[in-house]
Amino acid sequence: MLELVRGYASASFDGAMRNGRLDEVPASLVEISRLLVASEPLRNALTDGSIAAIQRRAVLEDLLSGKVAEEALAPLGFAVDTERPADLPKTLERLVEVAEEAAANAADGEPLAAEPPIGRGGAYDRLRGYADRIFEKVASPATVDGIEDELFRLARIAEQTPSLREALGDGAVPIARRLAVLADLFRDKVRPETLWLLSYVVRAGRSRALTGALDYLVELAAAERGRRVAEVRCAIPLDAGEQDRLAEALARIVRRPVELRIQIDPSVIGGVKVEVGNTIIDGTVRHRLDQLSESLLLGV
Repeated sequence: MLELVRGYASASFDGAMRNGRLDEVPASLVEISRLLVASEPLRNALTDGSIAAIQRRAVLEDLLSGKVAEEALAPLGFAVDTERPADLPKTLERLVEVAEEAAANAADGEPLAAEPPIGRGGAYDRLRGYADRIFEKVASPATVDGIEDELFRLARIAEQTPSLREALGDGAVPIARRLAVLADLFRDKVRPETLWLLSYVVRAGRSRALTGALDYLVELAAAERGRRVAEVRCAIPLDAGEQDRLAEALARIVRRPVELRIQIDPSVIGGVKVEVGNTIIDGTVRHRLDQLSESLLLGV
């Protein structure tokens, strides 16, 4: 399982714990695993590399949304987007293990346990996955901006306060006590999402490099704004209903609310071209004509 997926799953399971639903997550993942074993067509559809990830995830969500815990389904959908298709069954097994560990830790009174040790690159992948889940649950772009500002301020505080870095990075101090220090210092001073991200830096083992980890999260928050704006090119204006349907469809693809910025461009002839984050969807007549021309030239 990619460390990116582990970080995302940790954020999802943390959210389930805050909502009093953590006990449902392992059972839901086990049920999904049983379904994949029992249904060869479904297993083949989810592990077929010739099928686009967006289509494989849509199959998964259409089949299971509302039937299993959302906090269990979301990490598997994220794995479909990010991991090799053939690795999905093994990733599902690891997700079951991680969810069971989280539930056991919560039952033992340690709901926010430290992550297994890993190097800098792996830890940063975990941070990115964790942040992705946190950001996708934030509805307002203004809230994302606020989180970015708070993370930047926290990075500067950490930079100027060696005693804070030492207190949070002291491996001899139990993780629960270090997280309690964070909560006491910042609970009423920053948004909950910011505190969750800061706490995960400590849990992910980056508290000795606290300033750098926080600056990395600032970069992720800045990039998040671009993932919420869809540049749309079309030949004629879209009416309100068409805009709503397009925004809803794009939100499902990128897993967060999307703002449309529409540009009228007669050269596209018909259809629409959309760019949102790293995703490009070109359904224009111009694109299809260009493809046809290219195929005809190659056939000469």
